[in-house]
Amino acid sequence: MILESILAGVIATSPIDRVAHIPTAWQPFAQCVSARESRHSYRARNRSSSAQGRWQFLDNAWRVNGGIEWIVSRQLKKAGVSWKGRITWVRRLDATPIYRWPAWAQDAAFVGVVTERPSGWKHWYLSGSRCNGLVPKKTQPKEN
Repeated sequence: MILESILAGVIATSPIDRVAHIPTAWQPFAQCVSARESRHSYRARNRSSSAQGRWQFLDNAWRVNGGIEWIVSRQLKKAGVSWKGRITWVRRLDATPIYRWPAWAQDAAFVGVVTERPSGWKHWYLSGSRCNGLVPKKTQPKEN
């Protein structure tokens, strides 16, 4: 029993699991956005724009200057992945449409966007959406 618990802890904390883990404070917002944007589908594609994947990243906009792949790379670095491992993934992701990225990479990109900058969540702001009210309070601007 103890060994099983230890092994489960090791498995649950692999670098891939860590980068794909949505922080607890962000989970309500993430669930709402994921339902609204893609009905939780990692393979979703918007017919009228380049938006793709679970989080509907605009492929054309997020790839400028190698942006989104490097967000994933920074998440992998935080999880202890070597430069060689990170650059391998950057190259794979760069050559692949976002909707075909592994689920963990799409989630890692989302986590990076919402946690690296206080206003990162605003990429999914939609006037009148209940999701806006689910942003963790410490990241929202103070009202006067």
